[in-house]
Amino acid sequence: MTLSVLNFFSDIRILSAILIAMLGMTFLMHASARSWPYVKWLAGSALVFGFTQGALVLSVAMGWLSDPAAGPVGSILGLIAMAAVLAGLQACFSPRGTSPTRVFLVVLLGAPVLVVAMSALLQGWDFAGPLTIALIFVIAAGWLLWVWWHDRWSGQLVLALLFLGHPLLLGVAVTTDMNLLNFRQLTPLPISIMFVFVMTLILHRDSQILARELHERVRAEQALQRLTDSLEDIVRSRTQQLEEIIRGLRSFAGMVSHDLSGPLRNAAGLADVALEDYRAGNAAGAERSLELIRREALRASNMVNDLLNLAKVDHGPPELAPVDMQALVQDCLRSLALQFPNAPQAVQMEAMPVVQADASLLQHVVMNLLGNALKFGDGHSGLRVTLCALRDGGFWRFTVSDNGPGFDPAKAGELFQPFSRLDERKVGGTGLGLTVVKRAVERHGGAVGAASAPGEGARFWWTLPADASHPG
Repeated sequence: MTLSVLNFFSDIRILSAILIAMLGMTFLMHASARSWPYVKWLAGSALVFGFTQGALVLSVAMGWLSDPAAGPVGSILGLIAMAAVLAGLQACFSPRGTSPTRVFLVVLLGAPVLVVAMSALLQGWDFAGPLTIALIFVIAAGWLLWVWWHDRWSGQLVLALLFLGHPLLLGVAVTTDMNLLNFRQLTPLPISIMFVFVMTLILHRDSQILARELHERVRAEQALQRLTDSLEDIVRSRTQQLEEIIRGLRSFAGMVSHDLSGPLRNAAGLADVALEDYRAGNAAGAERSLELIRREALRASNMVNDLLNLAKVDHGPPELAPVDMQALVQDCLRSLALQFPNAPQAVQMEAMPVVQADASLLQHVVMNLLGNALKFGDGHSGLRVTLCALRDGGFWRFTVSDNGPGFDPAKAGELFQPFSRLDERKVGGTGLGLTVVKRAVERHGGAVGAASAPGEGARFWWTLPADASHPG
């Protein structure tokens, strides 16, 4: 009895059936939702093949079924398993192609018809059925080679070679005059090997896909983290800008209420004086009061104009076009000469380039910087103002230098702040001119700066991108 049991379990068909059934169970238990469309076919075919082959061998061993009768039954069960394998491979390698159910039915129903036709053609040859199965394996191997040619995954090439194992075994059986019964007993061997490689290679392919997806997910998370960090930097930058705007608005409220109320209050008081002089018949006094009223009105008007210029600079992107700086500076000097008659003689200009910029914004820059040099140097004997331009990498660097009184270098950072004026200089102005300069230059993608020392003149500079693609 013990010897019979040992002989039963030493049968290669039993061992292969147990192995394939265990592989099918393992494959089924570790299936993911994404792999289920093909795992159900591959694992199902392994379970069907393993359990049915084991039951068939047990039936023969127990005498319930004879070897000649077991052959056709085993062939049918093997055909079902093979049809399920092909359906699973179709779902795995060509998920958008033919339905795996259709593949299964075509193989399952077409193979018996092909067997009958082959038997009729070969006049009842015993190996007509195995030859038909071998032909199906050859067709499946050709399909796998076609898939491999498109995907270039080596596992498909290995499977194509393994599918040729059954036809090769058939060739050996025919050339060695092996009888059909012995051939059918050997048939589970190449099929078992095929199952092992199918399961192993598919699992390996799934692991590669998961590893690639994990790598892509890690890269996506890293990109998301970089984006989050950059967004945090942007938020901090925007917050800082908003804080500067709020501080500017607070300064605006204070300065405008102070500076505008001053000229208006003075004009109202002078109007009362002028009215009294007029009633008293003092024409000279009334005329003096009216002149002072005109100056106060002009001062308030200048402040309003500066505020409008600042709003214009901050509104919309600059309209870039070729600007001849030589001609633009000359136009500015003609305008400045109306207020400062010595402007054409005091200002010396070197060769200027043609730049891509907004002409109206650059006019504010030149008018403010040259106007400040002339205004603060007014009354200074031998005043000289120099305007030059040098190419510095991808930028043009413009510099306005003068030999005027200069300013405290410790206050250079305050010059470009809104409504900021140097206290030590009792010169009229609204404190917005250099703010307009700074924002106009920055809208072009450039920068501004200033340097000086008391009694040694002042030097203001600004940059503009030499390439039109740089301004922002």
